[in-house]
Amino acid sequence: MNDQMHAVDICIPPALASDVLQMAEDNFHPAWSKGRQKGKYFILSTDSLDDLSEIADFARVNLEEPELPLSKTKRAACQALLDRTHRYAVLEPLGEIHCVAVEWRDVPLKGSRGSRIANELRQASSGLYWSQASCLS
Repeated sequence: MNDQMHAVDICIPPALASDVLQMAEDNFHPAWSKGRQKGKYFILSTDSLDDLSEIADFARVNLEEPELPLSKTKRAACQALLDRTHRYAVLEPLGEIHCVAVEWRDVPLKGSRGSRIANELRQASSGLYWSQASCLS
C-alpha cells in the first residue's frame, strides 16, 4: 500500500515526552521532529512507515536494553508506545532488540497490552535466531 494513504497520530506517553523532545532537538530521526505539544501530551503525526519503524524500535530497545533501569511508569510508557505503533503497522523483529514496521494494516487493531507485543517480538526474534543458527551448522 502507498504510504500516502495512511496518516496516523501517535500519542507519546508523558513519561517519554522529554526523551522525544531531546531526540527531536538533536535531529536524531525525522520522525521525532513531526510532533506537536497538545496539553501535557506530545503527538507525532506521520504518514511514513519508516517513522513508525523508528518509534516502535525506540520503544522496543528501551524495553529490551534500557540505558538506565526503567521505572514502572517508563516501562509502561514504552509498552504503550509499542502497542500504539503495532495498531497501525505489522512489526517484525530485527535482531534481538530491534524491530521494523514492514507494512501498514488495512484496519487498525484495537489496543492491546504492550507487554504482550514485546513478548511476541521477543519470541519471534529468538525463533528467528535459532532457525538462522541451525541453517549455519
